[in-house]
Amino acid sequence: MSEIIEPSSSFDALPHEQLSTSDPGDETQKRFRYQHTYTALVAIQMYNGQLPYKELFCEHHEDILAINEDGTYHGIQIKTRQLVDGAFEINDAAILGSLIRFIKLSNMYQNKFSKFVIVSNCPFRKDESGKSLVNLLNQVKTGKTEGFNPRDLQKYVENLVDKTGAPMNEVLGVLAITEVQEGPGMDDIDAKVINDHLGKLTICHSVAIERIRMIHRLLVEKIYGASSKRTNNAVKDYCALIGGSTIVNAEEINTKRITKHAVGLLIETNIKGGIFLSTPSAVDGITSSESGQLMRYKMSCGLVDIEDIDVMDDLRAAAEDYFIRNSYRVENKAQFLNQYNQIRSIVTNQSVEARSRCRKTDTPYGTEMLQNIEDRLESISMNRKEDVFHTPYEILKGLVGILTNECKIAFSKEPIGGWKNRDQIIN
Repeated sequence: MSEIIEPSSSFDALPHEQLSTSDPGDETQKRFRYQHTYTALVAIQMYNGQLPYKELFCEHHEDILAINEDGTYHGIQIKTRQLVDGAFEINDAAILGSLIRFIKLSNMYQNKFSKFVIVSNCPFRKDESGKSLVNLLNQVKTGKTEGFNPRDLQKYVENLVDKTGAPMNEVLGVLAITEVQEGPGMDDIDAKVINDHLGKLTICHSVAIERIRMIHRLLVEKIYGASSKRTNNAVKDYCALIGGSTIVNAEEINTKRITKHAVGLLIETNIKGGIFLSTPSAVDGITSSESGQLMRYKMSCGLVDIEDIDVMDDLRAAAEDYFIRNSYRVENKAQFLNQYNQIRSIVTNQSVEARSRCRKTDTPYGTEMLQNIEDRLESISMNRKEDVFHTPYEILKGLVGILTNECKIAFSKEPIGGWKNRDQIIN
């Protein structure tokens, strides 16, 4: 006889009406969200000059690698826990793991790091016991090298030496530049960033709160995107890139960068309004490209900001559409093509000269080169209108994207095998 299942009472709770007690996935995502939002906070402070950073490098749900204006690095780790679990203590696995990671990074990249920071939504124990990381850091910062009080702290430092294999002086050197910071709470971090930081930027004065919330959301989403790709030995690859070495995963590394300029561009664009998009067609004499992927790759290799690359790609499509549409309207197409070639020649020459002025052997120069090109083209559009047949500045800039896509312009050293063999290089 089959079992009879009684129907649920109309007063019984349904699955979607109750919180799960066994699936911690939402709590995990909440912690990741905290990390991304805190990184957005750091990005805003970088943009407004509160922090001396020129760019951030987002790793996969781990550290923020902050690059200072002086070229040194700050390593920041974000730790979260429930407030009911109490303050962080020195023997907590999260704290020990962070210190070990800092020491190993410092040992691997000698004299590159000028500060390490552990940030948490929870407080850190701050008494004078052997359970307080703050107590240990304070003693090291006063110049103490042995005989830490209480004795448990001396054993802790010796344990760090054993676990990292680093000499005592290096371990103490890392502790001397390590700080702890208590960040906003898990539940109010969004409100803190919007009201106390983003909303107080000068550019955001008189901006509706709905738009500020939108900018906040877009910035957090950008941080998430930059954090969602894992790059093996990312710090090593980044050091190689800024040292002038050509590496095949430059594109992926570039997607993990959040620059000061990029944050400003995101905020200013969404306050003032964005640029238009166009869909290019094709016509005899002036052809449209199938995509801007080669242009994007070449600009990424020069470490041009992703937002600037996106803008250039839009302008590239707009420029193709502009010249194609105008070619339909003129009666003398041969004359129009001559004018088009003259404009191309001027833009090419200005771009080549910009590269010559900005080229460096020991550091990426793509962003500086692009800004130099922008200044030159803006001057031409104002002072040499007849030479470019009154072509708007945005179209001249879009032509730079076309020429880059055609391998007439480059923003970095050419890789082995050439630009068009990119897939072969990567594979």
